[in-house]
Amino acid sequence: MVILAFALAGAIIFLGFIGYYLFKKKGIPDILILIIVGILIGPVFKIIDPVILAPISTVFIILALIITLFDGGLNLDIYKVIKQSPRAMILAIFEITMSVVLITVFTFFVLKLDFLVSLLLGITLAGACSSVVIPLLNRTHVSEEIKTLLTLESAFTDTIVIVLGLTLIQFLTTAQTEISTVAQGIASAFSIGIVSGILVGIVWLKALKYIEEYDEILTLAIVLLFYSITESLGGNGAIFTLFFGLVLGNGLYISKIMKIGEIPEENGIMKKFHSEISFMIMTFFFVYIGLMVVVEKYVAFFYGIILSFVVLLGRYVSTYITSIGEPFLKKNIDVMRVLIPRALTPAVLSQLIVISGIPNTELFSQIVIGVIITTVVISVVGTSIIERNLKKRSRTEKEEINHKKFLQFN
Repeated sequence: MVILAFALAGAIIFLGFIGYYLFKKKGIPDILILIIVGILIGPVFKIIDPVILAPISTVFIILALIITLFDGGLNLDIYKVIKQSPRAMILAIFEITMSVVLITVFTFFVLKLDFLVSLLLGITLAGACSSVVIPLLNRTHVSEEIKTLLTLESAFTDTIVIVLGLTLIQFLTTAQTEISTVAQGIASAFSIGIVSGILVGIVWLKALKYIEEYDEILTLAIVLLFYSITESLGGNGAIFTLFFGLVLGNGLYISKIMKIGEIPEENGIMKKFHSEISFMIMTFFFVYIGLMVVVEKYVAFFYGIILSFVVLLGRYVSTYITSIGEPFLKKNIDVMRVLIPRALTPAVLSQLIVISGIPNTELFSQIVIGVIITTVVISVVGTSIIERNLKKRSRTEKEEINHKKFLQFN
């Protein structure tokens, strides 16, 4: 069994590299390949029993989120973050609102569930997952501005949806939650996460001046440690991770502003190391998504597929509204529309709903699995098509430029 586990791990990582290479060269969606591999080794051939992984699934999913957000923060430009944050928050609010409204209406009238239970499903499925959005963006040649915008939006929606979901679960189990408590919870989660991320990042920048070895792995240790501390203090660990990475990724600039002094020339931060760690974790993460496809109630899974297209409709509406009068957003609206992956947040919230024992939520797990698989496939295929079109457009533009130069010289 141990030998098989090591063999599978090595094969999956190697397959992840081959898939990434094929995507770069041929535009073949590597993430979809990894999901199919997960389906094959799990539900189809039963080489791995998903039940065995259940005790560690939540830990693994959250680890994937931490690594992805930290790597995303490392590669963001702080100027673009400051510029795009208001847009990202507006887009996140519209996205959550449209998803919650449409899913709640569908669940209430079609599935005939209670309004609050329908609302709970709407909130659970409301936000795009940053642990999928960021790797997809890294595989496309969209502008850095749009990458920053959608990275921030996905991180913001993760935070808001988690707070709203936990609050409604608490209300349905204890009936002691007020709207003011929800607002305070969201504000507190954001503020503690942002402030702790910036402060710890600045302190760690100073510390890196005196660390000559193992700074890469020590930085990862700091991320994991303070993610936990931030969560314990009532903040959002995901937001902390993103802003901690942002500070370190812009270390040269921030060190000058804060008069920290010189930091190592490699930007103080080992981007290549953490990029490779992120690649490895996310390779296993997408295989794990495939392993989750254990369909026990086909009707519920089918409802999940339908709700995925409801989510897509909501995304079309929210991106249309937020792009009004914004030429920058209209230019990139295609990639904004297709990035609707639901993964970490629905998976975590659905598990909490099951544990809480809320009545009439028995189908939630199967519905969520259907939504996760379908929205990830839509996002992967959609971004692959967009990337292929971008490459064709780039080649056409180069050919036109070369043709004009040829005509000028002749």
